[in-house]
Amino acid sequence: MPTMQFWFEIGSTYTYLTVARIGRAVQAEGVDVDWRPFLLPPILLKAGMTQGPFLPYPRKIAYMWRDIERRAQEHGVPCRQPLKYPPDEVLASARLALLGMQQGWGRAFVEAVFRLHWNQQVQIGTAENLTGALAAAGQEPAAAIERSRTPAIKEGLKAQTEEAEAKGIFGSPTFIVGDELFWGDGRLEQALA
Repeated sequence: MPTMQFWFEIGSTYTYLTVARIGRAVQAEGVDVDWRPFLLPPILLKAGMTQGPFLPYPRKIAYMWRDIERRAQEHGVPCRQPLKYPPDEVLASARLALLGMQQGWGRAFVEAVFRLHWNQQVQIGTAENLTGALAAAGQEPAAAIERSRTPAIKEGLKAQTEEAEAKGIFGSPTFIVGDELFWGDGRLEQALA
């Protein structure tokens, strides 16, 4: 079965749309997905961006919310604008995502993190979001959180972020098929093709 890498940043707005629909899309195409969490801010900082691609531009933020709403409707994805943007804390979620990918429960965790944030307005990175998503993934929250704080996971996430940068990734979601990079939720189908 062909494999596609799916590189994602937990705090990325458009990544929600991909997380909500990638399972159906890859199943229909018979493609296996390698979920790869990483941290986008260190990559953006190296490129001289201190606030991300939307924050300095109120009109661009307003457009983003409307665009996400339209795309969610187009794909039948439930969507409520989060109460706060950007999330205050994504590091714990990213570490847990990496741990989960290593242990086989990562996809369920990531789907729950985004679902809680985008459907129930339970802010990413909060204790309520983390414990709810871990429980949905079948994990005991306190134990998983403790495992995610180990030096191996911290270094693993740093290494994965460096690998993303080395591959030329500059945003989320990004898909890689062979040597070909596709950026943005709107490129999911193109990457699968």
